[in-house]
Amino acid sequence: MTGPSLQDFLSLSVDLTAFDETALLGTGMAEKYLAKVRAACGDEAVVALLDAHRSARSDAGGQQRTALDRDVFDRVLRHRIFGDDRLGPVARNVIKLWFAGTWYALPPEWTDRYGARAAGETSTVTAASYQEGLLWRAIGANPPGAKAPGYGSWAEPPRIEDRYLKGATK
Repeated sequence: MTGPSLQDFLSLSVDLTAFDETALLGTGMAEKYLAKVRAACGDEAVVALLDAHRSARSDAGGQQRTALDRDVFDRVLRHRIFGDDRLGPVARNVIKLWFAGTWYALPPEWTDRYGARAAGETSTVTAASYQEGLLWRAIGANPPGAKAPGYGSWAEPPRIEDRYLKGATK
């Protein structure tokens, strides 16, 4: 078995976060996040997640970079990944990792069945991961206590871009 590739992890992350690859790479956290997921879950679980993602894309009619049927893809992701006892918790944690910059411990049921790892405990990946969390970009704000936005900028509420509101009413 070969280890999980950064490119496959980025492709999965694009589909899980709705941010493009350039935005994810721009955080400077992609390699660190992949390393954290591997350390927390083990290569076998990560490879299984990436394989399931690749299969889901294929089933929905799209390859890594081509158009696909989003409704079909969403259903396949729910079934193949989020509905799976092993892959679902890991995928949800990858989402939280990108948005919050924190790896959250997997549920006890997961660790009882698939094994606990010391790296799997709740932790911040690096000092920069909080600042680079996608949450701040999604709401159009800067992280409190970091990346000062400028004098008076907090006088206005954050704006959520329309592109993030598009599936919110589904």
